[in-house]
Amino acid sequence: MQVYKVSWVRHRDIHLLTVGRYTYTSDQRFEAKHTPHTDEWTLRIRYAQKKDSGIYECQISTTPPVGIPVYLTIVDNVAAALVLSHIE
Repeated sequence: MQVYKVSWVRHRDIHLLTVGRYTYTSDQRFEAKHTPHTDEWTLRIRYAQKKDSGIYECQISTTPPVGIPVYLTIVDNVAAALVLSHIE
């Protein structure tokens, strides 16, 4: 079984937020969460603000690499996310 790294990137400034469970941003509101015994990864943003709206990409270190863009909208401190594509 292959083990792949999952990364989250914010497109606005091409900022690498996380790789695996390690957080690369100094903004402590961002955290990658992995559900044990699954392939499920989540980017958690605590206290989301309107400025956090935009495209985030989940990148998987396969060959070739796979990227799944997610559009996040924050309205009145409520988040809504739209996955722009998915993989089977």
